[in-house]
Amino acid sequence: MSRGGRKASIPPGDWQPPERLVITESECSVFFVEEKGQRSKVYDFTKLQVRAGIRQWLARSFARATGPTSGVKRVRAAESLWGAVQIIAGYLAKVDPPVLQPAHVTAAQIKESLLAVPLGSRKTHVHRMRAIFRADRELSAEARNAILHGRLPAYESKVQPYSLDEYQELMTAVRHDIRVARDRIYEGRELLSAYRRGELGLPSRRNRIEKAGRVLDNLDRTGDLPRRVTPSEPQGGIPAWVGALGGAHDLVSRLTLTRTETAAFCLMLVDLTSENFGTIGEWLAAHFRPDGDLGGPALALVDGVKPRRGPSLEFMVTPLEDLPPSLADVLQTEDHDKHLFRSPLRVYQLLLDLTEFVRRHSGGTHAICYPNVRAQEGLAWAHGTSRNSLVTWALGHGFRPAKKDGNGEVPVSDSPDEVSHDVNEQAVVSANMGLSVNMHRLRRTVLERGGKPVAHTRETFHNYLRTSWPAVERGRVVMREALEGEVAKARTVQEIPVLTEEFLARAAEDPEQAAADVGLDAETLARLVSGEQDAVLVGCTDPENSPVTGPGKPCGASFLDDCLRCENARALPRQLAVQVETHSRLKHLHPDLDPRLWSHRHAESFDRLSNLLGQYTAAERADARERVTIAERRLVDDLINGRLDLR
Repeated sequence: MSRGGRKASIPPGDWQPPERLVITESECSVFFVEEKGQRSKVYDFTKLQVRAGIRQWLARSFARATGPTSGVKRVRAAESLWGAVQIIAGYLAKVDPPVLQPAHVTAAQIKESLLAVPLGSRKTHVHRMRAIFRADRELSAEARNAILHGRLPAYESKVQPYSLDEYQELMTAVRHDIRVARDRIYEGRELLSAYRRGELGLPSRRNRIEKAGRVLDNLDRTGDLPRRVTPSEPQGGIPAWVGALGGAHDLVSRLTLTRTETAAFCLMLVDLTSENFGTIGEWLAAHFRPDGDLGGPALALVDGVKPRRGPSLEFMVTPLEDLPPSLADVLQTEDHDKHLFRSPLRVYQLLLDLTEFVRRHSGGTHAICYPNVRAQEGLAWAHGTSRNSLVTWALGHGFRPAKKDGNGEVPVSDSPDEVSHDVNEQAVVSANMGLSVNMHRLRRTVLERGGKPVAHTRETFHNYLRTSWPAVERGRVVMREALEGEVAKARTVQEIPVLTEEFLARAAEDPEQAAADVGLDAETLARLVSGEQDAVLVGCTDPENSPVTGPGKPCGASFLDDCLRCENARALPRQLAVQVETHSRLKHLHPDLDPRLWSHRHAESFDRLSNLLGQYTAAERADARERVTIAERRLVDDLINGRLDLR
């Protein structure tokens, strides 16, 4: 194999890492640098109006919480912890008498400092406090417990998933942009191929299509538009005839995606994979195909980074799958785009195809990359995503970008060019039209639709659902339907009516009226009272019309299980002794059987017998228990052992 490549970048031999924590008599600061080295910041703790001991303690805790082994990898994350430090310092500065050392901070003071935070931000503030002081050993045990333990403050999330109509409106715009970009670049490539085949005619001033082909050829070969060096423009200005073809931006966009179009691709991949917007923006073009691209189930594995997961979990692999052949056949229609927008692998491959021009000339490796056509010294190349790209895309479609403030959406990217001068921030904040484009809302929508956690723990996923209004409402609907179903079942399977001694006495005097009172005819009531239609535990009003075996057939139901749930069953006082004995046998049998076997075979019958016996008084049940005969005990033995069902 070739031993080519380049040596790893290492610092000089005398290089020493910068001191992160500086504490002297006149200085108290923490130096933070991003993991990628793109941005850094010095946090000056001398600005905090607290005593020196408290100031130095806060600096030590902050340095520990933002160290190399922590999950804080971006300046944005460090800024959030710095805000929590300022809040606790601001409170301690007002305490009288002053707090001199961290050991003097009390649990009551910690709790009072939390109450000073607005309710909507209190839960987030507690999370940040726990991140800062989790490994602290300078606080008292009571103060640490006040920070690290106890229930989190109640919080109602303002970021809710999109409704179905909102989601469809957003994704329709995304799919439209992807189609337009793909068709435009394919047309530009076809124009370039026609120029190189000599099909565009001879060069002339009026042959605009030949001029466009010539510019695209120069752009594809050199990575820049034709330029003309003049004394006023020593770097090389774009000739007028090139600008007349539509401008630099239009010409370059014929061969690659624009910055806002890469945002549309990111939105599409968020919808298909449930990954974070910023994580997708850092995906590489290099990937692994376990299927070998040999015609089997198509799959690509893409490396991703999510620093918030911590040092041991931040590097992850995202599988991008194509639709299985069976499902692809179902979705085959004249509109092949419908298949495209259901396959994360195909969208990813299309993205790599449409950004190949930028990687070829920039030498980059990112999947999300685009040219900066405003650069004065030729084209410049950029990669990744930023909030600014999303804002520009949203405004271009008449949508309302999410506000970027303390209580609103956290920026979707950690890119250093997050704040750009080409977007009027005031216009963004005051924009009040259309649907809000919020990456947190979109990801929540996709996660709830998928029903499983992606790149986070199951506990975090459950927290999303607990603070989601639609998810809570769906849960309530499910619970309501289940409870209503049980109520309906209980009403359908009603308790067995008991014919009491008073009723039997009344039936002996006036059988016609008594039978009418219980919904029976006099002849059926007479057979019940005589015991002619007894079914061991109850009496049966119509053995020839059983709900188990159907009408016109002798009833073949189980005396123990089916008769107790049958609508034809009626209980009479003379059967109480057998009922009490059967209930007692089942109760004593419970500890000797496997719980699942007991639940399957006897639980329902035992519950129904319990309800039936509850209609008698304790004295009546005790009297019946005393007068159980030997024949009745044998009958109960046969009943429980199933011998009666075999006859």
